[in-house]
Amino acid sequence: MEQVEFHHELWRNDTEDERGQLGLEYRAKMEITDVLPPPNHENRQVLVMAGTYMLLFLLGTSGNVAVLTTIYHVARSNRGSLDNTLIYVIVLSCVDFGVCVSLPFTVIDQILGFWMFGTVICKLHAVLENFGKILSSLIITAMSIDRYVSVCHSQRKWLRSRRLAITILTGLAFYAMITLCPFLWSFRARELVLFEKETAPLKLTRMTIEKCTMVNISSFIFTLFTIYLFIFCYCFPLSLVTFFYAKLLKRLRQHARRFKSSRIPLMRISLYTLAVACLYFLCWTPFWLATVYAVYLEYAGDKNSDVPPIFVYFMYFIHALPFTNSAINWILYGALNGQLQVRTMSNNSNSLTNLAEPFGMTSTVQKHQEGETIQKGKDVSFFSCK
Repeated sequence: MEQVEFHHELWRNDTEDERGQLGLEYRAKMEITDVLPPPNHENRQVLVMAGTYMLLFLLGTSGNVAVLTTIYHVARSNRGSLDNTLIYVIVLSCVDFGVCVSLPFTVIDQILGFWMFGTVICKLHAVLENFGKILSSLIITAMSIDRYVSVCHSQRKWLRSRRLAITILTGLAFYAMITLCPFLWSFRARELVLFEKETAPLKLTRMTIEKCTMVNISSFIFTLFTIYLFIFCYCFPLSLVTFFYAKLLKRLRQHARRFKSSRIPLMRISLYTLAVACLYFLCWTPFWLATVYAVYLEYAGDKNSDVPPIFVYFMYFIHALPFTNSAINWILYGALNGQLQVRTMSNNSNSLTNLAEPFGMTSTVQKHQEGETIQKGKDVSFFSCK
């Protein structure tokens, strides 16, 4: 009866403002029940994505921790001696570790279908993922310049000093944070009402979820921001990586032709350099092309068209590529770092020497280990020289 009287009173009013006010008063009297949607654990696409992301999480976190642990033991055995190359590797491993740590939150969000961690963790998740991705690509660019300088301008010691490396890394982190600050600050846990129905008089049932998403940013501003990131955080770094690694290989080939008896492993260095550049290109190019294409569809596409399942798999795959880059960077920049290998071998030889000393075998072990270390050093020291 009360509901009928409300509707009669509502329609007797002349203005929309009065009707809206009465609607709010009526809604305030209602008993609202919130329910959650069913989880997506039976969705094959979500399960494939979750399995892939968890593999990347395990690979990235364990690998980066292993590299950081190795560098810690190397630095401690050398009484805190860290050059600029290892400083770059340390910061890159820490940043990539943070990116990989954000993956479980993404997996839980996709499986449940909603964000359950609140606004604070939402902002932290955005920082770890987005800030880490951008800073990781900028550090890789700085490392390509550092390796070019180490080979082509080795006489300029100040260009490879620890102070300059720390200054560059601090500047890159500051640039990435300032660039992404408006974007990251807008992230929060936002409540979305998917469905609501009045199931009884003065009783409303709603299906609500929370999503970690951006708020208070217009589509136009987001488009400009995306284009800016595409140019200055992808195109420009990719051009620098390609340029300096190409100059590096050219210099090495000139050196090999000039000194026929050189023991520089040109083929291995060339393949290593090509792998670094190709990994960066393959992991980031599809992601940014898909991002730019999504911005294009925002203005020119049909928003009501159905999305085929294969396209969903394809987008999941593309979104996983930057995480893949962070998950395996430690292999190229840490485990395959020639300088770190030589230092680790040197530490192992010292340990074997100390072990053999009580048995009178010190000289034999030293000669054997020094021979291996020198031979290994000849293979990799040119690419990692100071």
